Amino acid sequence: MNAAAPGTAWQSWRRGLWVAVFAIAFAYVESSVVVYLREIYFGGSFDFPIVTFWENGRHVLDRLILVEMGREAATIVMLAAAGILAGRTGLQRFCFFMIAFGIWDIFYYAWLYVMLGWPESLLTWDLLFYIPLPWVGPVITPILIASTMTAAGTLLIALQDRGVRIRWRRVDWVVEMGCAFLLIVSFCWDWKNILRVPDGIPRTGIPVSFAWWLFVPAYLCAAIYFAVRLGQAVAAGNGGPDDGRTP
Repeated sequence: MNAAAPGTAWQSWRRGLWVAVFAIAFAYVESSVVVYLREIYFGGSFDFPIVTFWENGRHVLDRLILVEMGREAATIVMLAAAGILAGRTGLQRFCFFMIAFGIWDIFYYAWLYVMLGWPESLLTWDLLFYIPLPWVGPVITPILIASTMTAAGTLLIALQDRGVRIRWRRVDWVVEMGCAFLLIVSFCWDWKNILRVPDGIPRTGIPVSFAWWLFVPAYLCAAIYFAVRLGQAVAAGNGGPDDGRTP
């Protein structure tokens, strides 16, 4: 393990603090926009089903829905930009992105609760994203992921500042991104019901059951794999300075 440069840890914490401030403020903006959208489309309600239009067997996207998709994409770009600006290395930039995303997502629900008293519980259903299909799940699921991302990013940066050499192999990225993909699939699993696809099967558009059978294994696999690899990195942390690159 190499000693960190003087002031390195403080610089990281200072950048992390500003990333957190940005994420919390951005979450307020995001929550406010959602309040406006719900008022316009659903009379202030957060209840399902969502508004969908089908014509000749094709899903017709309302112009404002397309704008909403663009807003969601822009949100990810802004959070990624915050991470890129805050980090010094490739790995650190990704870590700051995870921190920004996690804090933003947690405070998004915190601000909604302050504004509207919603969600009523952690098991309340929510429409999470709409790209490329609607992501739907109980509120506790994105909060679990956001909390884990925030903790993982913070821990990695703290260890780097202590001089621990952390290198993630390609197989590590494949495993973690594969688990992330399965988590997304679990959110989109009920998409035909949510969009009320007119295929002759009666659909209410109201979520009934979540794909816990897919979410839980993917979430635990990602978390446990990360913990094991991090433990190995700490145990072998007496290498040279970390440059944040994957070999």
